[in-house]
Amino acid sequence: MRRLSQSDLDNLGIRLEEIAAEQDCIREQLREQIENFGSIPPKAEKSRRLEGDQFRFTLSTSSRTEIRDADVERIREACPQPLFAKLFTAVTKYKLAKSATLLLSATLPEDAPRNLRVLFSKAVQIVEDSPRLKIERIEVEAA
Repeated sequence: MRRLSQSDLDNLGIRLEEIAAEQDCIREQLREQIENFGSIPPKAEKSRRLEGDQFRFTLSTSSRTEIRDADVERIREACPQPLFAKLFTAVTKYKLAKSATLLLSATLPEDAPRNLRVLFSKAVQIVEDSPRLKIERIEVEAA
């Protein structure tokens, strides 16, 4: 495999931009078709579907619930505890301390459980993300 020239790299970047624009256009056309003419599949109330002879196109919508802690605190202060408990439950989240790896790589403190490293390795999982390729057009300054 040979190294591509700057011109060849630029041509590939331009082609990818063209493909992305075409893909966006096609996806928008499909989305409009599905929204207007699609049917709701069984047991999938948040989806609409259209089928061709070779392809099935499903458009699904989703939502996520975000809780704003400061606003919840205002509600907690304004409501009696039994009522608040029917609205929200407190959830503790943990974040890895900056000193964790240093602590575990050295001699453990005397009061640490003998199996602390094993417990820690079960509690903390490092998940590799898939590689991402980011391609940006370089803006050329006018001379």
